[in-house]
Amino acid sequence: GAFATLLGIIAIFFPIKMSEGFGIPTTGKASAYVSSLGIRDVFIGLVMLMLYFNNAWKMIAYTSFMIAAVALVDFIVVYRNGIKKTSVVHLLGMIVLIVYGFLILP
Repeated sequence: GAFATLLGIIAIFFPIKMSEGFGIPTTGKASAYVSSLGIRDVFIGLVMLMLYFNNAWKMIAYTSFMIAAVALVDFIVVYRNGIKKTSVVHLLGMIVLIVYGFLILP
């Protein structure tokens, strides 16, 4: 949760730099889209933190699976339209989220 929130905040304030890390470098007005992705990440992170602080482990697991689907779509988008080598980051994130979800599932 905290990691997603941090990434989101960085994307909001430094969209051009984060677009490079995401795998589809942008410039100018196109960087506004990266800021919207940052807002998405902030809210994903806040939801996860809210669940964590309420000890809702089962919901964290299920939410991790749903966020893994987001990571899969990010991977596909970056692989098709961006830097293929960078797209692997999204695939690894998906795998980590799935494994984490199964590890904490009661």
